[in-house]
Amino acid sequence: MKPILLKFYLLLLPLLFLSLSWVDNSIAQQDVVAGVEMPQGNSEKFTYSPMGRRDPFKPLIEKNEKIVKKINTRPEKIKGPLEKFELGQFRLMAIMIVKGSPRAMVQAPDGKSYTVKINDYIGMNDGIVKKIETKVVEVDKNGMRIEKSPDRIVVEELGVDGSTGKQIKENRYIVM
Repeated sequence: MKPILLKFYLLLLPLLFLSLSWVDNSIAQQDVVAGVEMPQGNSEKFTYSPMGRRDPFKPLIEKNEKIVKKINTRPEKIKGPLEKFELGQFRLMAIMIVKGSPRAMVQAPDGKSYTVKINDYIGMNDGIVKKIETKVVEVDKNGMRIEKSPDRIVVEELGVDGSTGKQIKENRYIVM
């Protein structure tokens, strides 16, 4: 045999023994899982029980959803031009008394002026004009002028309480 082949076989022989020993170890380690030996024979099998554990698919922090119900509102075809804007966008221009009943002139955001009276609808949330209050001025005993209430329109709006879901009525104001 040539000396080159002999050297090659001498190098190959130890690699062959190492590979055979590695195959023997892998067969022996089939019973070992993650460094822990599994018991042999008739032993109890492990079964998972979710008792006392949280659901892994639920979020850790739950959000409390607000209960919102739709309020029975008037149909769109019945609503007037005053019900196109939010109540805070109106500006009170003047208050007048016509034939004994108070009326108010409001300016809408589109620049147009409208006259409202008690029980008129105004605002996007079905607000109803409940009162038109005029400024009350009194003079005290020292002769000082005291303004008790400003000129304003009291509007009762329907709303929904976000936490309970109940329908509530609240008074909002349009002032000069």
